[in-house]
Amino acid sequence: MSSYKPLSTDRTDVVRTKQTYGIWFGTILGFIFAFFAWGIDAYQLSHMNSLHPWIKFVCGAVLCIVVGGLAGWFTAKFDKPLIALPIWIVAALLFAWLTVMLPLQIAPRLLTLIEPGTRGLVHYEYYAEFSARIGVAFGWIVILVSIAGLLQLPLSESAVFSTSILGKLAPMLVTLVLMGIAGTIIDGLNNELLRSPIEALNSSIQFYIDHQGKEVDPADLRKMHQGALRMIKDTITPQRQLTVSGYDEYLTEVDVLVQFERTWAECQVFYSQPANCKQVGNVP
Repeated sequence: MSSYKPLSTDRTDVVRTKQTYGIWFGTILGFIFAFFAWGIDAYQLSHMNSLHPWIKFVCGAVLCIVVGGLAGWFTAKFDKPLIALPIWIVAALLFAWLTVMLPLQIAPRLLTLIEPGTRGLVHYEYYAEFSARIGVAFGWIVILVSIAGLLQLPLSESAVFSTSILGKLAPMLVTLVLMGIAGTIIDGLNNELLRSPIEALNSSIQFYIDHQGKEVDPADLRKMHQGALRMIKDTITPQRQLTVSGYDEYLTEVDVLVQFERTWAECQVFYSQPANCKQVGNVP
């Protein structure tokens, strides 16, 4: 007769292992969300001469890892689906708050600390309309994060006792898909509206540099919005860094601050089309 006894899930070492796995589950969930919400945006901005493009991603990743890790640990500690759901709903609310406040309020303040020269040139405001953005973000995130959170308990149960690497990583793959969808939605909701003006202005400046002193078709000049640069042409240099310095409540009118080698310029961009630029200061 076999003497095998199934491993008890109430054993102290098993409980501890589950809680440790819960921390890892939540940590990876938070990091994946941050990667898709701000990491891809940072990578794209880094190819647009953006000023410190990784601020949002680094800050967002740290905060989401902490929130996700705590949510995963509490879920594993209580080990009850009815308690897991509100825990992950709270986590989703914090994620949603970050998706709006990080690019529009937190990152600009960090930028002024890292780049003191931007102080007085960055004029971010909080509009009442941002509450609606947080609500929309929460609506999407709560669905996907709640699904991932509710799956934590049944998935981690099998993963903890699995002897294969694939068995332990399977829950993370599910998380990758869900958080990838959530982060991509958030990127389109906020980041894209702030990234497109930088991309458009950077392209206009590069066009001016590439065609300086050459005959250019007037239609191409209009297409590349060269009229917007007429007041700062004498200050334009190939070396430049761009960042958002202000916006309206709907993120349709965005101000972009440009640091050239010797001067600061600010350009108004409407619906991702540069309108006009002016010099706003000198670089020390």
